Amino acid sequence: MDSFKLLLVLPDKYSNKILVKKLGKEYLIPTFSSTVGDNVGFDDPQPYNNFYKKVTGVSVYRRYSFNTQNYVVFVFEKSPDANTMLKSGVEWVSLDDFLVSQQDDEIYEIVHNIGLYYNKSVNMPWVNENGFFPYFIWLHEVCNKNKIKITGKIKQVKNAYVSTVFSISSDTGNLYMKIPGKVYITELPFTYEMKMSGMINYPVWVDYNSDLNVFLMKDMGGNDLPDHSDIEILKNVIVQLARTQKESIQLLPLDCKHNDYRLKSILNELHNFSQRVFDILDDTEYKITSDDHDKLDIKIHSAIKLLESLSNIIPDTIQNGDVRPGNIRLIGDKVIFYDWAWGSVSHPFIDLSTFLHIIRRSLSESSADKELLVDAYLNEWLEYGTKKELKSIFLILDDLKELFMVYPDYFWVRDIYLSSTEPIEAMSADGWLLERRNYYLARVLRRFINK
Repeated sequence: MDSFKLLLVLPDKYSNKILVKKLGKEYLIPTFSSTVGDNVGFDDPQPYNNFYKKVTGVSVYRRYSFNTQNYVVFVFEKSPDANTMLKSGVEWVSLDDFLVSQQDDEIYEIVHNIGLYYNKSVNMPWVNENGFFPYFIWLHEVCNKNKIKITGKIKQVKNAYVSTVFSISSDTGNLYMKIPGKVYITELPFTYEMKMSGMINYPVWVDYNSDLNVFLMKDMGGNDLPDHSDIEILKNVIVQLARTQKESIQLLPLDCKHNDYRLKSILNELHNFSQRVFDILDDTEYKITSDDHDKLDIKIHSAIKLLESLSNIIPDTIQNGDVRPGNIRLIGDKVIFYDWAWGSVSHPFIDLSTFLHIIRRSLSESSADKELLVDAYLNEWLEYGTKKELKSIFLILDDLKELFMVYPDYFWVRDIYLSSTEPIEAMSADGWLLERRNYYLARVLRRFINK
C-alpha cells in the first residue's frame, strides 16, 4: 500500500486565512506524525482531531478529505468551543501570504483549492460557511426540550462523504447525532417512514430535522455483529433480516424518497446500461477499454435473459443495500439493522446475497455454512413457494450479485454529476465523493466483467 504525508488544514470561516506553523520566514501546514494510506479519510476522525489540537492548541472537527499525488489532506473547521490560545509558533496568516511564500506547487494547488471550495458542496450539507455550528445549536435545543443534560465533550466518531456522526455523553446515556449526505442518500426520510410505520428493528430516535438533514438517536446498546461470528448467530441475523423484509410488504408503496431497485425497474434500465457505464467512466482514470465494454455488453444481455426468466412469486420489500456486520447491532437475541443510507425497494433476496458475499471469509471453505444460512433464510419464505422454487430464484440472483452492486454504483455517480451545475474539482469535498465512487464503480464493474 502506498504511503502519503497527511496535511492538516484549518481555514477560518470564510477561508480567507489559514492556520500554520511558522519556522523563520517559512509557513508550514501542520502534518500528522506518521505517513498514512490513501483511504485514511474513512478512519475514526477523532484521533486526528485530537492530534491537531495537541499541535496547534485549537479544537477542530474534520469537514472533508481528499487525496493528491503525494498527499492526503484533512480539511478542518474550528469546533464551537475552540479556545483562542494558540501554541507557540502557530499563527493565522492570510491565504494570499501563504500562497506567495509557497515553493511546493502541489501544496500551492491544495491550499488554493481549499480557499475556493471550503464552503461549497452539493453533497455534504455541513460544508458551508456555517459548518457544523447550526447542528450543535439544534442539538442543544433538542436536549433542552427533552430535559437531557450533556455531560461530556462532543466527539466526532465518523466523517465521510456518506455522513458525519457525533457522539454525545449525556445523563441518559450516549447519544449520536448523524448528518447524512444529500446526493443519492435517502436515510432520513426512509428511516423516518419505517419508524412511523411501527417497524421495530430500528434505532430509537430522540428527534430529527429535515431542513438540516440531521437526526439524533439513542445508544442502541449491545455490540455490532463481529466480522467473524458463530454460525448460529449468523443464522439468527438472516432469519431476522427475512422477517424485517416481510414486515415491510404491507407498507409498499412507500411515500418517502427511496431508490427503486425492483427487478422490473432494473430490467427497464439494462438495455443500454453497458454504454452508459462506459460513457460515465470515459473521462476518468478508471475508464474501461473497448474490449471490456464488449464483454460488459455480453454480460448484460445474459443477465437480461436470466431476469426475464425469473419467477415473480416473491413480493418486493424494503432493501437496506449495505447489510454488513458494521450495520447490524446485536442486543441479546435482538437484531437491529441500521444505516439505511441506500434505503430502497427491491427483491429481498438481493440483500441476503450481498450479506453472504461480505461475510464470505468468515464461513467455512466448504459450502456447508452458506447452504445452512440460505436454507434458514428461505424457510421464512415458504408461504410463497416450494423450497426448490425459492432456491432457484436465489441462485439466479446470487449469480448476478456483482450486477446488483454495479447498478446502484452507476446511479450514484450519475446523480453526483446531475447535482452539480459546475465541473467538480478533485481537491474539494465533492471531488472526494466523486473520485471514491468512480473507484468503487470501476472495481466492481471489472469483477462483474471478469467473473
